[in-house]
Amino acid sequence: MQALKRGLLAMCTFAVLWSSGCARHAQSEPKAARMAEVVHEDETLLTPAQRDQRYREAFDQGVALVRRAQYGPALAAFEEALRLKPDSVDAQFNLAACYEAAGDPLRAIHLYKALIAQTPNDPDCYTNLGTSYIKMFHREKTPSWRDMAIESWRRSLAINPHQPHVKRFIATASKGS
Repeated sequence: MQALKRGLLAMCTFAVLWSSGCARHAQSEPKAARMAEVVHEDETLLTPAQRDQRYREAFDQGVALVRRAQYGPALAAFEEALRLKPDSVDAQFNLAACYEAAGDPLRAIHLYKALIAQTPNDPDCYTNLGTSYIKMFHREKTPSWRDMAIESWRRSLAINPHQPHVKRFIATASKGS
């Protein structure tokens, strides 16, 4: 699973920088695409196993939608996953990546910062936080956004120095592009 996470993340981090989405921790394609028809039942009626199964279905559906670049429906799927399992770091991470890909980097920044408070040693959160900051820099041309992006990427490298793509992000941003 860790190798799959890294493979998807490497592909997604670069893509997220250029307005694509990301889904990490995907284990498999969903068996059915029925999340668009989710009926909100009384949560107290679900057994833990049912809640876990519904979470997995919502999460897998979100991953499948991201792979098809359908970020709006993916947002709904990851929000459903979080409703079912509010402590899911993976669902929250993917929700943030979807917001970023859908053009709302400010919302993504808020979510990534909350994730970093929960998992301060996750280089992926710092990397994607940096991509959200750099998108704000490109939107507003305010140097502080670029500075925050570079700082986030440096924190990611401090945790995991084996990220050549992050080093390229820093080099490109440092040139002022």
